[in-house]
Amino acid sequence: MLRRSLLANYAGQIATVALGIVMVPAYVRYLGVEAYGLIALNAALQAWVQILDLGLSPTLCRELARAQDEASRKEASVLLQSLEKFVAAMCTLLFVLSLLVAPFFAKDWLHAAGLPAHEIEIAFVLMVLTASSRWLSSVYRAGMVGIDRQATLNGVVVGFAVIRAALVVPVIARWPQIDVFFLWQLGAIAGESLVMRLLLARVIKAPLLTRTFSRTALSARARLSLSIAFSALVWATTTQIDKVILSKVLSLQAFGVFSMATLLASGILLLANPVQQAFIPRFSANGVGDSRNIIPSYLLASEITMIVVIPAAMIFAIAPDLVLRLWSASAPSTPEAWRVLQCYAIGNACSAIAELAFLVQCAQGNLSLQIKGNVAFLVILVPAVFLGSLNNGAVGVAYAWLALGLFRVLVWVSIVHRKFLPGINMRWYRDMVARTVATGLVGFAFHYTTLLRASRTQIFVFLLLMWLSMMVAAVAVSPISQRKARSLAGRLVFN
Repeated sequence: MLRRSLLANYAGQIATVALGIVMVPAYVRYLGVEAYGLIALNAALQAWVQILDLGLSPTLCRELARAQDEASRKEASVLLQSLEKFVAAMCTLLFVLSLLVAPFFAKDWLHAAGLPAHEIEIAFVLMVLTASSRWLSSVYRAGMVGIDRQATLNGVVVGFAVIRAALVVPVIARWPQIDVFFLWQLGAIAGESLVMRLLLARVIKAPLLTRTFSRTALSARARLSLSIAFSALVWATTTQIDKVILSKVLSLQAFGVFSMATLLASGILLLANPVQQAFIPRFSANGVGDSRNIIPSYLLASEITMIVVIPAAMIFAIAPDLVLRLWSASAPSTPEAWRVLQCYAIGNACSAIAELAFLVQCAQGNLSLQIKGNVAFLVILVPAVFLGSLNNGAVGVAYAWLALGLFRVLVWVSIVHRKFLPGINMRWYRDMVARTVATGLVGFAFHYTTLLRASRTQIFVFLLLMWLSMMVAAVAVSPISQRKARSLAGRLVFN
């Protein structure tokens, strides 16, 4: 089941990430860099809106993963129906507020040169509606993960990703307006939510149209949910505060350039998500009782995550100019864009690896340490982002994000290990250093190759060979690979 979920998650993630990244040059071509700045702000808005979920979606996932009998499944069904009504009410409130805030957003916050203010106002309202639909969709996604129907979930996600990211291109080619783009996104995400809700209803017997609402079901899990919600609030602040500040400091066009570079770097986090999603049910099941029961699964998840993210981050850090040239001929290939891509890629790799420590705490239902850590992250990052943006613009913010990522993986993870998984720090960090050094040495060997006049096809082949070589190096120093090699050698010798 784990292998199937992992493969399904990677297939879905690769498809959605590829669509999201490959289609960006088309969006810029038909809508312009300023309009893409709004699209990037929409992604940040989705992260902020989902904080209002109050941590109930991860709680729903946890409850469904632990539901082993009819009574617990019925209780989870009541929780789902109560949660979706709460979300619907909050989304209605957000829509009303968006109508009031839209003029300020269009005229006073953004520094737009080419987009008319009334188009930005309409786009903002549609952005809020899109983010609200995404919020409801995330509830159903959590439910599908909880019942471990991840292959079905990824089929739905990929299908609607094609509709949302690819089929919108002929639409905006015919009507090149940002409000048309967001209207299409709204319809696609609403459709995705409906399909997942119908699939979820068939498994846990939760009718779509009912009056079921239980305040008790929500309040009984309030402590864990609010802990997760606070963690989500701080996480959203640490991951999105840079975009909020720079959207005010930079021109909308310069913000669009910054967003294009950080979008590529975000692929590092998206590569790690399938691993984390596949291990959530296992962590939740093993987390009952002694937290040390999670250690084998945690080490396996860490190993897979590092093998996936470290080579990709190395490519972005060593050859940012080639990555941008491969992505798009019109991409902002400037030293500033290269530095932003490098810092965010390394910082995101560190964050992806450190995120597994949060899943361990969530599986235990004890987030007190995570809350303290998130407050520390916030205290460090927010002043650093303000100072960086004022002194060095986007590059200063990128350095702040890199510093936070290194702090999380080098300091914070060791603290979590000592409390929840005692005795693994030496082994865990030794393995991480070994993979980093192995891939780094291979990457720097490729770094001295000159490709100033290479075609995009040649760049693709070069980066592919570079990635494959670093993957081989990362796997070669992997304990799993070494154990399998010893096992194979033993069978060959004794047979």
